[in-house]
Amino acid sequence: MVRTTSRRLPVAVGLTGLVLWLSASPVAAHGVGGRVDLPLPAWQLAWAAGFAVASSFVVLGMFWSEPRLARAAVGRPMPPVAQIVGRALLPLTRIVGLGAFGVLLYATWRGNVNSASNIAPIAIYVAFWVGLQIVSALIGDVWRGFNPFLTLADCGAWVRARITDTPISSVNHGAGSQWWAVAAITSFLWLELCYHSSAAPRSIGIWLTLYTIAMVAGAAWFGRGWVRDADGFGVLFTMLGAMAPLYRDDEDRWRFRAPLAGLAAMPVGSGTVAFVLVVLGSTSFDGFSRSSMWRDIISNRSGWELTFVSTVGMVFVIGLVALIYRGAIKAMSIVTGDGERDLADTFGSSLLPIALAYAVAHYFSLLMFEGQQLFIHISDPFGRGWDLFGTVDYQVDFTWISTDTIAWTQTVAIAVGHVLGITVAHDRAVERYEPAAAVRSQYPMLVAMVFYTVAGLLLLLGV
Repeated sequence: MVRTTSRRLPVAVGLTGLVLWLSASPVAAHGVGGRVDLPLPAWQLAWAAGFAVASSFVVLGMFWSEPRLARAAVGRPMPPVAQIVGRALLPLTRIVGLGAFGVLLYATWRGNVNSASNIAPIAIYVAFWVGLQIVSALIGDVWRGFNPFLTLADCGAWVRARITDTPISSVNHGAGSQWWAVAAITSFLWLELCYHSSAAPRSIGIWLTLYTIAMVAGAAWFGRGWVRDADGFGVLFTMLGAMAPLYRDDEDRWRFRAPLAGLAAMPVGSGTVAFVLVVLGSTSFDGFSRSSMWRDIISNRSGWELTFVSTVGMVFVIGLVALIYRGAIKAMSIVTGDGERDLADTFGSSLLPIALAYAVAHYFSLLMFEGQQLFIHISDPFGRGWDLFGTVDYQVDFTWISTDTIAWTQTVAIAVGHVLGITVAHDRAVERYEPAAAVRSQYPMLVAMVFYTVAGLLLLLGV
């Protein structure tokens, strides 16, 4: 049986690739072209991608009859030299992370109030938020080595231990619950997508200061390990890092493993699934906010009225995304007889490839073009007329990557992300049930995935 499956696996991969190739076509990106550039009507392109996802479900049912990801999640250790280098670099990366954080915080409060002359908006919204999501999924959780909130928590614990003459406590009274991270990441998403003056350096400075105070105060109250479960960015990058080939185990050793395998071993605690749904829903709202329907809704609104309407819109879209997932889990519970909470936690990791796909699809052109401004601002981070590294006269090159390449990247990202989500869900299903029952249990999830695929592409096109 194992030999038959191993022989069929290349066939399954080939068939899935063929379906994706036939169904995917380049689309116009936000800010790069428009609907008139589409080689196919929007509805036809969206449903073609939905067909690709449905076809991959059939292929997986035929050729993937035993769990593979959990077995590959352990991986193998990196060579001893790499372990030594990794441990030696950690103090340096912590210093770099804390230093970069200090520069960013100073820029928000003391830098030029003009967002176009200040490094803060580009650094936090483009390089950090978008760039680190992609880096985490492709390489691993690099943020963990630079995270300034962990450094501040450790320093605070050290100072407290010296003052009280007691050993540093590693107790984390909030361990296992990620509802704090839900609140943390939601605050950032509200600032980015809803607040009417989100690009203003002072607005970023107020939010960043309050966020830092919350992280430090929480670490002081609950224990320094609390930050790992409460820092919304750290939680997200760790989750995305579960898809990457590199990770650090519980003993802080670097290991290799098959891409995507870590999702089968990802710890799921209270609030984990809600966290993923908030991230996925917020990116969906970002796509919806570029549609003609949303432009009609906000029309002449501005200031706090615009902020209020945008907040209601984001909450509504996140709720809709969560409702679809909850409906799929409810239907799956009826089919399998298992509890909804257990099923929701088990299959929640299958949403992470989709969340990453949405991020790539919606922000790829932003990263490629606006991200170049980071090299300009690095010479004059505070907007004071400096030219520290000779890059202040650099001009953004809008020709270095073609609109066709961006379009293909965005379209394929949506399709592949959902296929990977289906793959993770199917692997978790065959881990729990017999192959035939596993396939039946995934019908509701397939419907949800197809809906997410179609909706994701339509939002990407701004329909």
